[in-house]
Amino acid sequence: QGGFYRRHRDAIPGSASVLRCYSLLLYLNENWTPEDEGQLRMHFDSGGDFLPEGEEPNYIDVEPKGGTLVLFKSDQVPHEVLDTKSQRAAVVGWYNRAVSAADISELASDEDKMRAGMLLVAAGLVTVGVVSLLT
Repeated sequence: QGGFYRRHRDAIPGSASVLRCYSLLLYLNENWTPEDEGQLRMHFDSGGDFLPEGEEPNYIDVEPKGGTLVLFKSDQVPHEVLDTKSQRAAVVGWYNRAVSAADISELASDEDKMRAGMLLVAAGLVTVGVVSLLT
């Protein structure tokens, strides 16, 4: 009946999510009860998206009660939503840092880079054509 999200971080190198600095959740569930389940589990072990082998789990569970605000560093806190037995509502968002030229270069595919190069050549040719018409 309900849903879940398995353990993950919100900012992953090599994807556009790397721009995320902080994640936030504001729960809107006025009548939530422990029987509804679906707590947010925040992991504080040394692992990223998985618990390191041989390491003991270290986490806290946050109840999704209405008015609860959770804010954490997107790249540093692995988390998951435990199985839920009822619908839940939340406002979810991320505070992103500015995009840099290095980000664009890292995230762009070779095809994107080729297109950008071709656009620059075309813009140069148009500029040369306009200048020759005006002189």
